[in-house]
Amino acid sequence: MTIILGIDPGTNITGFGLIKLEDNKFTYVHHDIIKTGLKNKYTTKLAMINEATHNIIDKYNPSHVAIESVFFSVNAGTAIKLGQARGAAVCACSRSGLEVFEYSPRTVKMVVTSNGASDKDQLQKKVKSILKIRRKLEIDASDALGVAICHAITYINNPDNVKSI
Repeated sequence: MTIILGIDPGTNITGFGLIKLEDNKFTYVHHDIIKTGLKNKYTTKLAMINEATHNIIDKYNPSHVAIESVFFSVNAGTAIKLGQARGAAVCACSRSGLEVFEYSPRTVKMVVTSNGASDKDQLQKKVKSILKIRRKLEIDASDALGVAICHAITYINNPDNVKSI
């Protein structure tokens, strides 16, 4: 059995999603988001992301972590901040000795919905359908669960070709 933690890093909201992979089937375990607060200092936000990631790792003990890679934004400052938020989460994973795998937003959408140009709502509907989730699911949490599903499918299909960062 493998527990996969998916992370959708963001400076204001970071999404977490956990699934269990067993006998080439995956099931929903948990999802959560952390809101870092619009008025907090940027360094405080990074510390909050690192701490929340560490706490979810301690609680659920995942075997793998999959994280969304930084997309290239028109605004370089935004891309840099997103990279730092991602780094705060990756650092918590590294401190716990976990391998981290990364997937682009387009790859996640392609693997989960069969359409790399899907929007967030389409991805969310597909994630809820795959994992049989009926309750409210925040968009950042569905993105994180999508990353975890993407990793599970990729890992099932070709475990030797999945490389950690």
